[in-house]
Amino acid sequence: MNIKIEHRNPSVAEYQLLRASTNWEKLTDDAVKKGMEGSLFSVCFTVAGKIACAGRIVGDGAIYFYIQDVIVLPEFQKTGLGDMIMEELESWLKENTSNNSFVGLMASEGVKDFYTRYGYTERPKTRPGMFKMIEKE
Repeated sequence: MNIKIEHRNPSVAEYQLLRASTNWEKLTDDAVKKGMEGSLFSVCFTVAGKIACAGRIVGDGAIYFYIQDVIVLPEFQKTGLGDMIMEELESWLKENTSNNSFVGLMASEGVKDFYTRYGYTERPKTRPGMFKMIEKE
């Protein structure tokens, strides 16, 4: 594979393509554009000039950091690209966090073991993670 690593946000079209390969909810192009502008760090991997996978970090840049949108297109899964994304994200975190910074993520079903390899653990049942999806017409 002719892999190129780029420290940049995915374009709106690239992000929409990656997201369409998941079961995640559809977003407008305007929301994607604004969301990408809020990234602290992003990495994209292209193969033969086309997006294959990406990941990014969002947060306040000092105390709280969240790994978001680690997506590998199905045809590139199980090739090591997911590990390469995480290595890039973890390297950035190592350089840009402080002692006791919090790094969180929300994982899709079936990928818990992937993230535990990088030191991430499930929240204890006594401290549940929570979320809310905003639905507008």
